[in-house]
Amino acid sequence: MHIEIISTGDEIVTGLVVDTNAAWLSALLLEQGWQVRRRHTVGDNMTDLVSLLCECAARAELVLVCGGLGPTADDLTAQAAAEAFDAPLTLYPDWLEVIKARYASRGRPMPASNAKQAWLPGGSEILDNPVGTACGFLVSHGQSRLFFTPGVPFEFKQMVREQIVPRLRGAGSARDTELRRFYSFGISESALSDQLDAAPWPAGIELGYRSAMPLIELKLIGHGASAADMAIAETRLIQAIQPWLVGRGDQAPWLQILASLDEHQPLQLIEGASQGALLALCRDRVGVSASYRQDLPQDLARLEGPAQGLALTIGRAGPEGVPLLLSRDGRHWGQTLRVNHPDPASGRRLLAFAALDMLRRQQAALPVIADYPTLPRSARRLPE
Repeated sequence: MHIEIISTGDEIVTGLVVDTNAAWLSALLLEQGWQVRRRHTVGDNMTDLVSLLCECAARAELVLVCGGLGPTADDLTAQAAAEAFDAPLTLYPDWLEVIKARYASRGRPMPASNAKQAWLPGGSEILDNPVGTACGFLVSHGQSRLFFTPGVPFEFKQMVREQIVPRLRGAGSARDTELRRFYSFGISESALSDQLDAAPWPAGIELGYRSAMPLIELKLIGHGASAADMAIAETRLIQAIQPWLVGRGDQAPWLQILASLDEHQPLQLIEGASQGALLALCRDRVGVSASYRQDLPQDLARLEGPAQGLALTIGRAGPEGVPLLLSRDGRHWGQTLRVNHPDPASGRRLLAFAALDMLRRQQAALPVIADYPTLPRSARRLPE
């Protein structure tokens, strides 16, 4: 299915507002099996809006239009749709009553300007907005369906989930895309590309990369590919990246690592050079305690962990790097890693995930100390 997204508003075109709605929508649709082909941004200009709506409707089976449904003079989307598809604005009295009731529930009269939000292109179908005064609407034009939504993120996302995605499923829209996610750590995107891009993937399958510090996300995207071909591609990918594979699926790898622990197992975090980056990854887990200390050793041999329980300790940066220690009921595994990253915050996240990866590997009965091409190690420590 050919899908395009239109984001409207001068504030988006000028960069005063970042268009997070389109990114969120593209990702959500991909997870559901539909990949967006094009995204457009257009300002509050009637001629440009009408032209873009006509262009997209002539090309795409599904167009999702976000923004421009407010009560003010610069909210032009409904009028533009009316002109583009020869569907003059028509009063929808039921929605007008909804707007009045919303204001009455707040003890306020409805401003006259809000009546504009009940005038929609004739023949369109209302999409309910349970929290705002701007309803969405659906226009069918030739082979194209165009969904119009307000731009307020909370209202927009609720409408997409509750009004648009169910309609797409109910209409039997073919899911022409399958997405499988994998996450690697400790190897660069270019090194992965050297290994993975030398030979073509099966027909209809492509591999995508996304650097999401401290990880590299790899996406196997199948466009109408068979289940057998997807399985072949997945096997090939996993065999190539197994030494650095730290997670798969839609859940963040650090959450997968924490989920592998006994739910009643306390986890103690002691941070120096990471300055809270480890806690930032673990903060949603029950039973986490954390402290930041400036007096931790730079030398792995002098770094101490608790004698009981489970703990991750990240020492201070020294000439040889930063020492990391995993402690579990009196046993200690450690390594000193050299982190060389131009962005200090990214460097701290690398340290934090390296500590968590030690925990992941210990949980999975793997060697706790892994080899990372991007993180040289200057020392290691194993239980005696």
